[in-house]
Amino acid sequence: MFHGKTNKRTSEPKMRDFSLSDVRLFTKAAQLGGLTPAADALSVPKASASRQLQRLEAMVGHQLLHRGSTRFALTEEGREFLVAAGQVLSILDDVMLSLSSGAGTLAGRLRVAAPHYYGRELLGVHLPDFMSAYPQLEVVVETGNDRADLFRDEADVAIRRGREGCDEMVARHLKNEPMVLCATADYLAPRQAIESVSDLAPHAFLVSEIEGRKKEISLSITGKTHRLNVESVFQSDDLELILKLTLAAKGIGLVPLSLARSHLDSGALSSVLPALKLTPQEINLVYLPSRRHSPKIKTFVDYVLNIFKQS
Repeated sequence: MFHGKTNKRTSEPKMRDFSLSDVRLFTKAAQLGGLTPAADALSVPKASASRQLQRLEAMVGHQLLHRGSTRFALTEEGREFLVAAGQVLSILDDVMLSLSSGAGTLAGRLRVAAPHYYGRELLGVHLPDFMSAYPQLEVVVETGNDRADLFRDEADVAIRRGREGCDEMVARHLKNEPMVLCATADYLAPRQAIESVSDLAPHAFLVSEIEGRKKEISLSITGKTHRLNVESVFQSDDLELILKLTLAAKGIGLVPLSLARSHLDSGALSSVLPALKLTPQEINLVYLPSRRHSPKIKTFVDYVLNIFKQS
């Protein structure tokens, strides 16, 4: 009987070596919606593209793409693999660009997702200087998409309102944005005076929270959330649209103080229940932990943090 030591490695799963060209072809096919356009984009012979995909699927042990004459879509396993593949390729591309471009030079593409207001008012003002400093870096900003799924490679970094969805990512706090309830005199004049939170019930509200019921709003006051049944609620993720409708006397708007300040100063808008201490909205810059060492992301994050620090 053999009494030697058991080789524990025999119970460990065998690691598989993937071809990066196969992985890149798969991600490009998922991006462009077909093997043929992916092969053209990567200068891969069309005859070998199908074989590369089959080889990758054999390595993964699952079919990654549904493909046919009229149908081309990711399988469930393909969607899962695409997330990891996209992250790995992004990291490798960052490193290769950094090494080939030389120290202090950024190149490639940086994709930023931000809410309408912050994308235009903040990045629109300061991005030209950033782009001048790094002319080889292509910056793409998608406003109105602060909920972009970074795990599915929809953006490299995102500016987000609130903490929702930040737990699995690196979240750098930018600022706490004071909020204000406001309305025009034309809207308020024909209605009963508002002296307490309970007086808000018969009013129309314009808010940016895309959740809840049509006739219910949530007001965060001094750390506590008050749910109110109101006359009606208009919801949009576009804060500037909310402000325009508020100025058009369509209801009471809940908007950032910085967005409404000039209209409050001019008298076009009046603060509703100004003594209320509304909880500020937290603004964060988020990115994936696996991308924390990406030179382009690190440089952009430091740049944005510096902007908010000075504001």
